[in-house]
This record gives sequence, structure tokens and C-alpha cells, in this order.
Amino acid sequence: MNMNFNKIIAVLFLFAFSCSQKEDSDYSTEKYPFQIIPTDSITVDNILAALFLFQNVNKEHIFFRDAGASKIFVFDRSGNLVNDWTKSGDVPGAFSMIADNLVLTSKGDIVVSDNLNGVKVFSLDGTLLLDGKPFQYQTGIYGDVKLFRKSQVIRKSGHDYLLHHLDLMDEVQTIGESFYKRRKNLLLTSLSTGESSQHLYFPTESKFYQSGKAFPFEDFRPAFYFEEEESKLYLIFQNEPVLYEYDWSGYEPKLTNHNRLDLEGFHEHEGWDYNQIPYGKLNTENLDSHYSSKIYSLEKVGDYFLINYKPGPPKSDVEKWKHAFSKDAPKNLKEEYLQKAEPRTVVVKDGEIISQGIHHPKMHYDSYGVIDDEIWWMKPLNKDKEDESYTIYKGKLKEIM
Repeated sequence: MNMNFNKIIAVLFLFAFSCSQKEDSDYSTEKYPFQIIPTDSITVDNILAALFLFQNVNKEHIFFRDAGASKIFVFDRSGNLVNDWTKSGDVPGAFSMIADNLVLTSKGDIVVSDNLNGVKVFSLDGTLLLDGKPFQYQTGIYGDVKLFRKSQVIRKSGHDYLLHHLDLMDEVQTIGESFYKRRKNLLLTSLSTGESSQHLYFPTESKFYQSGKAFPFEDFRPAFYFEEEESKLYLIFQNEPVLYEYDWSGYEPKLTNHNRLDLEGFHEHEGWDYNQIPYGKLNTENLDSHYSSKIYSLEKVGDYFLINYKPGPPKSDVEKWKHAFSKDAPKNLKEEYLQKAEPRTVVVKDGEIISQGIHHPKMHYDSYGVIDDEIWWMKPLNKDKEDESYTIYKGKLKEIM
């Protein structure tokens, strides 16, 4: 990958980050039967970073990343810095600023999944333990800065694997509808050998399989959660509000159930005819499908699933949304549509939505991480000056009686 391409990626990533910033919300105007209650907080000080993101936590350490510099910070649970190191440029184990949020092995090693550079595993002090290569070179990048998990370390047949996925190069999709019949949507990478295998075809019940249409590659990015004790995989695609449940006790996941979810303000793409799309234009920007509804995250907390998503307009209202977010739009109109586009989290149990939202404190990046049934988030930053101290909170999901 040449240096010019990396510079282009960096500019696109930081531009997307700046566009995603807005007032963080707490859904305080609605009445929901669930809330997130803070139980503790930790502050880290004297931080100089371009894009400082909470990443993960275990019993002994808290992990942050400066995504703008491919730098990892390791703190103890009191907020004292233990290690910090950078892996960028031509060094072994280098990863890009668009790498997924890091996850941890059961031993506490750090796992980074990077579509541009492959899967990497590091010890706490930055020693490179696994230097994987890209399974397939990718052109897709995430447009929003979020703290949500995008991969998961799982254990199958006595071995540790990273469960993750591809962003497919958009021009490959123009082969035709047969693409959806043969595509496998998940990658399973051994954390001891670095070898990867592909899994999980589109369900025959999915619009991607049935419609014969073309879709932007963003639409079928999967959010997923693997339940190890029961060998169950739960999965939902970014622009299809259907929760799929699989038995993954064997080599391939087997679909056992699926439930369509009625997400308020969520509108699906119906697909585009292949003969109407110029070569290599299969992404939401080139298809002029701005403000698309997106499912960001699928997590399990106790008996509940938390699904975070961003509403979007039906096709008939796209021009209204464009106008509302234009620089010439009145402030009150822009605020009205910002509220419509506000990301939200629903609570699902037994395949049904039991709450269309959650009361929660303000969260930076409108996102959170779930680790061992605890919910972690960052305090919103100071808008008037550059921050050098960052506070993270942990909390519990509680039903309001």
C-alpha cells in the first residue's frame, strides 16, 4: 500500500470524524423502561492525542488508542499509565488509523483487526506476537467514529479465534446478483497461526439474497455476538433490521431463527438495478443515498440484546434531509432533523423489542462498549479547549420499575 493512498485514507477518516461530531444526547424527553446507571468512573491525565478513544478493559488494565497516530495506551485500573507504544509506518505489526476497535484475548493480549494490514496480536508492552496479512485488500472504511465492538475473540474447539468480517471492494459487486449467492460474510482468524476461513452465506430469507438487486457494500456490514456457552451466533446486517440466530456448534453456522425488528425511523434500501449503476460505484455516497439508516452495534447484556442504530429518511424524503443539513438551512430546521437522525439503542428480548430506547448519561461519540455485562463510555469532551484529561464511566443496565 503506497504512502499516497495512506494519506488519502487519513484525510477521509479525520473528515468523517469531524462530520460526526454533534451534541451528545441522553434521550431525556422520552419515557423508556430501561436506563444505564453509572457505577464508577476513572480519569486519565496528561494525554496528548489527536483522536483519543477508549477501547477495552479487563480486571487489571484499561486500554485506549490514539487512532490518529496508531498508538496504544495501557493504564492500570487507577488511571496510571503502564505502557504506551506506536505501530505505524514500516515497522513490523503496523496498523492503520482505520483499524477496528481493539479486543483482548483471555490472556490479556491486544488484538487489532485492520482491513488494510491484517490481524495483529501484541503483548501489553507492544511486543508483536502475531503479524497477520490481509485476507483480501479492501477499499471500504467506516465513516463514523464509534466505540462499538466490530470484532470478537471467541473460543472454538479449544482454540482462540478472531471473529470479524470483510468490507468488500465495491467494483467486485458489479459481477451481478450471483455475488450474493456465493458471498460468505464472516472471517474466523486463528490467533495462533493467523490463518483465516470464511463463513456464513446470506440467509435465503435476506433481501440481499432474494431481491436480485445491487446494494452499497455498507448495507451488509454485519454486527454480531457469539455466545460461547451455547454456541449461538446472533447477527444483524447494517441496513436490514432482521435479527438472525444460528447454531454454531459445527464448522458452519446453521440458521435456527430470525425476527424482523420494527425500529422507529429505520428505512431500508430497496436495491438498485445493476444496469443503472456505473462501474465501481456501489457505495452510499456514489449512489446518492445520503443519511442512510444504519445498525451500528449488537451486544448482549444479561438476558437482553442492545441494538444501536441511526434512523434515516425514506427515499421520498432524502432531498428534505439534504436541505435540512445544508449550510443555508435555518438553525431550527437543522435541529429538528438532527433529532430525527439521533442514534438510539433498543432493548430486545426473545426476538422482540421491549423498549424503543434507553435513558442514559451523555456519551462521547454517542456510543459505548459492553464488557462482561458492564457498559463503558467516555465523558463528552470540553468544547471550549483541548482536553488532556479523559474520563470513562462504567454502568449497569437497569429496568425502571
